[in-house]
Amino acid sequence: MKKRTKIIIICILTMIAVGLIIALFVSSNDTIQISNKENQENQAIYEKNIIDPDRIVYRNQNGQYYQFAKDTDGYNQIRDCVKNSLVIYSESGNTLTQEEIDQIHEKSFIEFDYETASKNYIIPLEEVEEPEMIKLGTTGGIVVSTNVEHLEEMTKIAEEQSKSAIPYTLEYKEMISRNPIQTIEYKYLQRFKEINYKIHQVKIQDMETYELYKAMCNLAFDEEINEEIFENNDLILTVSLVPKIDVKVSIGNIQYTYDQLDDAVMQYTAHLLVVSKIVNTDCIYNTDLTEIDAKVDREEFELEYDEAVENLDTEIFVKDFDSFYQEYQSATGEITQEQAEEIVEVGFEEAERVVGDYDKETQECTETEVKPNGFFTRKYNEGEQMAQYTVEVYAFTRKDEMGNGVEIYVDKKLGKIVGARAFGD
Repeated sequence: MKKRTKIIIICILTMIAVGLIIALFVSSNDTIQISNKENQENQAIYEKNIIDPDRIVYRNQNGQYYQFAKDTDGYNQIRDCVKNSLVIYSESGNTLTQEEIDQIHEKSFIEFDYETASKNYIIPLEEVEEPEMIKLGTTGGIVVSTNVEHLEEMTKIAEEQSKSAIPYTLEYKEMISRNPIQTIEYKYLQRFKEINYKIHQVKIQDMETYELYKAMCNLAFDEEINEEIFENNDLILTVSLVPKIDVKVSIGNIQYTYDQLDDAVMQYTAHLLVVSKIVNTDCIYNTDLTEIDAKVDREEFELEYDEAVENLDTEIFVKDFDSFYQEYQSATGEITQEQAEEIVEVGFEEAERVVGDYDKETQECTETEVKPNGFFTRKYNEGEQMAQYTVEVYAFTRKDEMGNGVEIYVDKKLGKIVGARAFGD
């Protein structure tokens, strides 16, 4: 009897154990299926919104930088981990200032770097309150993904892969050539990339090329440039007629800003940037503040010019050729030359905004026939305007010693200014 009882107990325990194993297997299988489903969803978010980078850069907590080129093992493992980590993507997230981005760059991170296709993405890894991915802009950035998963795994992969990679720093050095450059021959300027007619730039990656530009531009720096520099650095040589040059270097790009200096001599400044190979030197932004200032001045001038046209006295200046001609044809009287001389004074004052001022002592008057035109009445960006008929006018001219000048037309019947022309060089 006792033996039978033992057998029954053993059978029951066996059945319980088998049941537990089956339950654990089912539960484990369900967990794997859920995990696989989550990964697939996360990968779909990545593939819909993010382009694979040209390289991945990792900065560790010691300030060392490592780069993983496309299709390498390190690149693939980190990229795949990021693919499985995004649970959301939206470009309407929080905006970060450039100062906040700079602070992120001072700690450990993973950055997706692009040569030209897209703006960079960065995932902070150190002192993270809320795991997130940020899309960088020219300045600042936007949080595009929150609750990013697997940060520890990303860090572990990056640390493991960086053991066999070359460590870089983000240190850079700026130098100005001691030798002044008054002019550069056109054939030499052609060897640079033209930023605008005042600024030219070139990337130098070996000693032989440097020696070529050194001879072309008569370069002389306080520190020696030798073969050793090119082991971990590239050079960016900029020759600029705009003397003040400021540089900001980050992993994904280099930003140059140019401006004038008080009492600066009109000559080229040769600026050399020695920058770590970890920096994307194929992505350089150049901002010439003198061009921006000139554009603002031009826009203000155009606005003032157009306002002056809008405010012209239509009792003196003809704007509507058709209505003027109807009035002109029905008119029977005629003004004197003396009356026209008083009217044309307004015309010469107005002509200053178009062609400048000319001495009244040079004024001459003739009588002729002309087609009315829009010399005074067309706005800055409008084309030539001319009537299809002729009228009799007093034509008043003023000019300078070089033969440059302006001729203004006052019609003989109504005493209105119907146009003008500039002449000379």
